[in-house]
Amino acid sequence: MHSRKALALPLTYLILLVSLITIISATYSYAVIRIAAKGASLKASIAKQNMQLLDNAAHAVAWTSGSSEVIYMDDTGGTFKTEPASRNLIINIAGEQGLNEIVFNNSVGEAFYELESSEVSYTDVYVRGDDRAIINQTAFTMTQLYGAIGTNTQNLILSYRPMATTTIVGTSNDKPLNLVRIYVMTLNESQNMNLKGSFNLKITVLNTTIVSRQYEFNQSLSSLELEVNLSETVGSVSLQISSNAQGAVVNVETVVCSIKLQRVEV
Repeated sequence: MHSRKALALPLTYLILLVSLITIISATYSYAVIRIAAKGASLKASIAKQNMQLLDNAAHAVAWTSGSSEVIYMDDTGGTFKTEPASRNLIINIAGEQGLNEIVFNNSVGEAFYELESSEVSYTDVYVRGDDRAIINQTAFTMTQLYGAIGTNTQNLILSYRPMATTTIVGTSNDKPLNLVRIYVMTLNESQNMNLKGSFNLKITVLNTTIVSRQYEFNQSLSSLELEVNLSETVGSVSLQISSNAQGAVVNVETVVCSIKLQRVEV
């Protein structure tokens, strides 16, 4: 009896010790996973701030040839990339009396971060802008800053969509003269970059070009359609046109702002 009691006591302590070690090990593993997840979430938040800073700088210099700004991009633990030849944009103007003409066909490029997966997911979430391929109201931004899933990464992508405006500017040949402006911001003159860590980025407007076309209509019309294909996302906007019994004259200006992104040393 005494020997069995003597054996039971150490065995009880051993079981308690093993149980305690198991609990500690599980708690430690969970804590490591949670800390790693929090770290990844923090890095995703830094990437979001970096891309918003980049977008702010692009808008600050846009439309003024030769203007530039340098920003500092914090380390996100991920990879910052640019693809100048990506996101092809096709803009077609169509309307009555057989009008159907492409007014822009080129890549607009994009910049993006490749990040590890985290609790903060931007997948299919627009931080700025939305999924429309074109807008026609200045209350909306040309920016498209959104999340997407890569092969093994979570990506945060920045690019720009076109914006159209229309206004009456006078008369021509006794017909109302309408001005349609199509604004396009491109990153397709940027360097091909694949950057890690922190770095300085220069945003420069190389030039702003305007391509003008004029269309004269001999019958009354109420609107023209801009049809857009942006990287296989299709959209359109209807532009209100002022006309009279004789018809209308429409000047279409495609205003293209070419922005270059490049790494610099400061």
